[in-house]
Amino acid sequence: MTRSTDPFVRIQDLAISYRTAQGRPPVHVVHDVSLQVELGQTLAIVGESGSGKSTVARTLLGYLRPGSFVRGGSVTVGGQDVFALKGPELRELRGGTVALVAQNAGQALTPSMRIGKQVAEALTVHGGAASDERVAELLDQVALPNRLARSYPHELSGGQQQRVAIAMAVAARPQALVLDEPTTALDVVTQAGVLRLLRDLSDELNAATLLVSHDLGVVAGMADDVLVMRDGRQVEYRPARELFAAPADDYTRMLLASAPRLTDDGLVEVTDDGTRRVRSRVDVRDTEALIRGSDVRVTYGRGSRAVHAVNGVDLEVRRGEVVALVGESGSGKSTLAWSVAGLTPPSGGALTYSGGAATDPEGTEVAEADLTKPVRRRPLGLRRRIQLVFQNADTALNPRLTVGTSIRRPLQLFRTARGKEKQRVGELLGQVELPAEFARRLPGQLSGGQRQRIGIARALAGDPTVIIADEITTALDVSVQASVLRLLDDIRRENRLACIFISHDLAVVRGIADRVLVMHDALVVEEGLTAAVFGNPRHPYTRELLSATLVVPDGASATAQGPSGDAEWVMQDPLAQAGSERTWKPDPDGAWEDHGDGHRSRAWLPVDAPSEHP
Repeated sequence: MTRSTDPFVRIQDLAISYRTAQGRPPVHVVHDVSLQVELGQTLAIVGESGSGKSTVARTLLGYLRPGSFVRGGSVTVGGQDVFALKGPELRELRGGTVALVAQNAGQALTPSMRIGKQVAEALTVHGGAASDERVAELLDQVALPNRLARSYPHELSGGQQQRVAIAMAVAARPQALVLDEPTTALDVVTQAGVLRLLRDLSDELNAATLLVSHDLGVVAGMADDVLVMRDGRQVEYRPARELFAAPADDYTRMLLASAPRLTDDGLVEVTDDGTRRVRSRVDVRDTEALIRGSDVRVTYGRGSRAVHAVNGVDLEVRRGEVVALVGESGSGKSTLAWSVAGLTPPSGGALTYSGGAATDPEGTEVAEADLTKPVRRRPLGLRRRIQLVFQNADTALNPRLTVGTSIRRPLQLFRTARGKEKQRVGELLGQVELPAEFARRLPGQLSGGQRQRIGIARALAGDPTVIIADEITTALDVSVQASVLRLLDDIRRENRLACIFISHDLAVVRGIADRVLVMHDALVVEEGLTAAVFGNPRHPYTRELLSATLVVPDGASATAQGPSGDAEWVMQDPLAQAGSERTWKPDPDGAWEDHGDGHRSRAWLPVDAPSEHP
């Protein structure tokens, strides 16, 4: 790709390899990658896990993983050869000229140090003045109140932690920004606000920005140019509007087609050349209800310090049905699901299981069970019927146990395959489309998508009737995400499993869920069939979530053309509404409005409406 001006960032024919055992040839992980970024421009690098995108991006800071080396090519930032820099010059580059905003700010911040001190340290490292006024100015720049300077990282939300990391990154006013999956674990509203902040700061600093992301919606909203990578090689490198409107390579078309969209009325199956087919939904409205909840409440603390995490929610989940819980972080969706699982027992209301076949190993029938009891007080037959699949398979699996051992443990606990555990492990691996020999592998020898499949297999070991999937695709790239969702959908159809699906990705929810509950501030504010809620949202908070969701535009299929010939999405700013002031407030009376066919929304008031309640 040619430019009319000399770029601030230039990578030319970069090749990187990893050293292996003595006597063996090195493993080549990056092959002849070239890119350039001008000041004021944003280049996104996309591709599946293991494509080498983060490896390439972090070379701007002169960083290579242990055991790796540059086999050929060059990395130049501001006219300096990065890998020729030593000592003080390299330290000046890192943070002074090039700043990194990484994926997990919670791990990047020092837990025992107050926020203000960490921001001040970022200033002094590069010779800046670390006054209280300058710290307050940086916090204000990332839309955080100065009072948080005295807080510790654990006292902040994920979005606030990410904003602190951004404040530290821009403290020395760098000329280049490396954004490595900066919003992966954030809910859509927080993500939109953080992305808008990053874009505004990039414009203010006139920085050359390199964005690494597996979220193609984020890329569509942020990037001027896009570099697609696969197996360490360049696949396609073009302006974003051209690539999204008419991708030239089959792999790019497959990636774009795999990304879920708010217009998909069902899960999408994608062929290698990018052809999309939406699979039809299964009608489960007449099946029996397995989970029933009425006025469910979960409260932490007592008296004036009590925090209502769930504040009077009605819930029903039918056999074979996927019910999605969506909302911002802290809305109560995970707490509600964990109450069903018995990890966070309700403090009020009724919650029951009516599976009819939750027999424990001794033959005792559990026809109807009280789910307000903690999991340790539930019969074994009931415990095995409600299973969880966690968000982060890396931490959910013991790294020192083989895959076979991890799956065998619930089989032994629930005694569901007496004397046939090894055979059953192989069957479960086959059910999640993995070969039986994976039983001998350790989690570290598997990809992220394979580890998530192991998590699903382990949950299926108890022969459940209800699966709770808590953000199971958050950290996965789009193609792996699509395969995991298809697998989950296949399993629930074959086994008539009920599923409580928690996600902040509304495009994913649109494809897999039969019904959706929108939660805000511990309450359900809207619920109904997914098509009704997404097609005609009645509560302003639901509309807020939908408007904040960044998705791959329909223009990617070159079906929607504007007057200039560009796809329609190019003519609009997808982050235009991010951070805008809320024009509504909850109605203290909390009355429901019925819109028919199970679709209802909670009453709300304009912000300027007088309240009769103190």
